[in-house]
Amino acid sequence: MLKGIIDFAYFLGVDPFWMILDLILLLLLMIVKCICPWQPKWKSKTTIDKNGNTVTKYYHLDE
Repeated sequence: MLKGIIDFAYFLGVDPFWMILDLILLLLLMIVKCICPWQPKWKSKTTIDKNGNTVTKYYHLDE
């Protein structure tokens, strides 16, 4: 599999080091995302009232 990645990198004209580094970082990101999934807890909505003032409302999202 590593030979295929190196060949593909040469085909794209990229140094194989960067291609392998990108794949390692993507794998690490997927592992961290599975271990620590992040969900937003708050939502904000910005509107303009009748007088032209900007009003921001914050909502707590249920889990």
